[in-house]
Amino acid sequence: MKKKRLLYTALSIIFGTGLIFSAVLSMQHWKNAAFSTVEVKFYYPDNQALVVSSEVEPLITSFLAAQPDSIALRTPTFLLETSLEALPYVADAQVYWNLNESLVVTVVSKQAKAKVFMNDQQFLLTQTHELLPAPRQTPLDLPIITGVNDSTTAARAGTLLDVVFASPAFTSDGLAQMEVNASNVVLIPQGYTHRITANTENELAGDLRKLSAYYAATPTQDLEEIRSIDLRYKNQVVSTTR
Repeated sequence: MKKKRLLYTALSIIFGTGLIFSAVLSMQHWKNAAFSTVEVKFYYPDNQALVVSSEVEPLITSFLAAQPDSIALRTPTFLLETSLEALPYVADAQVYWNLNESLVVTVVSKQAKAKVFMNDQQFLLTQTHELLPAPRQTPLDLPIITGVNDSTTAARAGTLLDVVFASPAFTSDGLAQMEVNASNVVLIPQGYTHRITANTENELAGDLRKLSAYYAATPTQDLEEIRSIDLRYKNQVVSTTR
């Protein structure tokens, strides 16, 4: 019995020593592990390639050149993430070591829902109502917003645009232009030349329901002859023809 106890004790000591030795070797290995390649991945949720490699890759190159070595655990990846997220069209950035000798950089692009023309310049209004200068290298087929003069009125226009897209009268690709002013909005549908005038704020959703019913009851050939539709009157749709 005593011999068995001694044998178990010896085996336990050997097993424990092996575990400690393996852990030390593993820690030493990962402590000195380095990456040899850099993988850059772009994600465009709505297929809008706002972030381009010519903006991102020089920043990554500059960051890596400033590092004393390529030891993964000594590379302050959070600094690169912060720099990437400071770029105007980057929504999110992640930098991590994939344990396969690669530093992986993933960049998620911001997405726009409308073009904004303001002070003879073109901007983009993002899904979060952020107003950004429009990139020259990325043509986008988006509704145009006019009548705004600053980021505050642009954000208000974005909220109204959300109401338009949530209505039964329009889809996200069914609106060509929206003009906003203090008391009403003017909508120009895609594929037609008539102008639709509606109330703003809380009345807009109801006006667009009237418009949807009007569209459903009007033959396509008659819609093509309409010059304007006014939805601002209670329980009425007033239209004029050419």
